[in-house]
Amino acid sequence: MATVVGFISEKGGVGKTTACYHVAIGLQWYHDKRVLVVDTDYQRGGITCRFLPALLEDFRSGQMSGTTLFDKFQQLYSNSPFSPDIDILGTEEGPNLLPADPRLSQVTVEKMPASNNIRENNRRLLRHLSLLRDVLEPLASEYDYILIDSHPEISDLLRSVVYACDYCVSPVKLDLQSTIGVPSAQQAINEVNDDMEMIVRAVGPVPGYIQTRFAGAIGMMAREWGGILISSMRPQYRRLAASGGIFQNYVTEGDGLRQAAARRSPIYNIDGPNAERQKSQFRAITEEFLVRCP
Repeated sequence: MATVVGFISEKGGVGKTTACYHVAIGLQWYHDKRVLVVDTDYQRGGITCRFLPALLEDFRSGQMSGTTLFDKFQQLYSNSPFSPDIDILGTEEGPNLLPADPRLSQVTVEKMPASNNIRENNRRLLRHLSLLRDVLEPLASEYDYILIDSHPEISDLLRSVVYACDYCVSPVKLDLQSTIGVPSAQQAINEVNDDMEMIVRAVGPVPGYIQTRFAGAIGMMAREWGGILISSMRPQYRRLAASGGIFQNYVTEGDGLRQAAARRSPIYNIDGPNAERQKSQFRAITEEFLVRCP
């Protein structure tokens, strides 16, 4: 059965999509894992268009072809019978992809049909919270890992992402402004876990449910001097290590990842001294990921 891991952050521009993309490919290329990537970033769709550039125009048009995650939420809002069928796409890099849909911006629990019965309202809240998990459950036996890239905000969609996950990680730049987003991500996880305790008390046990765990922050675009983090970043690293955990390995900034992004290629295919360094760093992060998210 697949281990489901969400890449979440309230702060944008911290390398979340870059981390998810390279860990997914690293798991498949170097550890022979079967990987599915789920893109729930409805505004950028960055990992969708990184894997499948041909989908960029569809994404810009606001209408993706096939059956997407948005269609599953629409079934819920219209009180139609739920069916977990959804379109999964192949990619040249290997991992399969459940692409983003810009209409996911419309996802909100407020669209759920209302009821005057408190217990029934809790059941409906649970159906909204668990929808992504219900979609992924029939696929779980086909993969070793399901990685979910998310939109940088706290929303009903992110809550569904958190609920679907066994673990969440939070990529982060090691500066004060960016590291603030990590406690927000941890709070989102804790709130979903706390809400589930309340729902279970109201409607009874939920088969197969386990609380989502925070597996750590991942340092992105770090800077070093003499092979160690620069002095302004070390306090942020130590603070994150003390407040919930951070991966020992991190990725330094440099031209390698920029070249990879421009070519729509993983860093593992880019040559040059800086690219070799970042390639090694992502392979180390992927190995640590396997330990933290078994």
